[in-house]
Amino acid sequence: TSSSRRIYLPTVWRTCCMTSFSLPAFSRLSPRIARAEREHHQLQAYFRLHRQDVERGDWGALSAVSLGVHNVYNGLEDILISLARDVDGAIPLGPTMHQDILDQMAAEISGIRPALLDEPLYEALTELKGFRHLVRHKYGFDLHPERVVENVLRLDGAFPQVIKAVVWLHGLLSTPAP
Repeated sequence: TSSSRRIYLPTVWRTCCMTSFSLPAFSRLSPRIARAEREHHQLQAYFRLHRQDVERGDWGALSAVSLGVHNVYNGLEDILISLARDVDGAIPLGPTMHQDILDQMAAEISGIRPALLDEPLYEALTELKGFRHLVRHKYGFDLHPERVVENVLRLDGAFPQVIKAVVWLHGLLSTPAP
């Protein structure tokens, strides 16, 4: 349940420093989390300075912020793919792999792990995935200021939840069964 996942992140995750996980399946995550966190902090700083430009529809600000959301989401997706490979033993492939990874992480895998993403987080990541697709495959002229702002705020909510879920899963899997 969502309430059982409420944990406080260690200081290292809040200060963009690296830490190590004790389980080998999580060993690749520390640098990936740190990179995504650095990118997220840079996006937040830029957005604070240029939010009015984004809201006015300034092409440069819209493009920069949209690319920042794109990059941070890619980092989160990379973390989920790493978990799929190293914990689940299977990575989705093919044209639907971006949605499939979210579906896989939202599902429990009996005997391996509980669901990593709850419904609200799954929905937020699905929306961010769609926005990332728009940024990747359209020109900046197709970006709408209100959608860009909405997705920055959505990412600000989802990012720490994904990291908390990963830390929670690590704690759960590293605790010996009774």
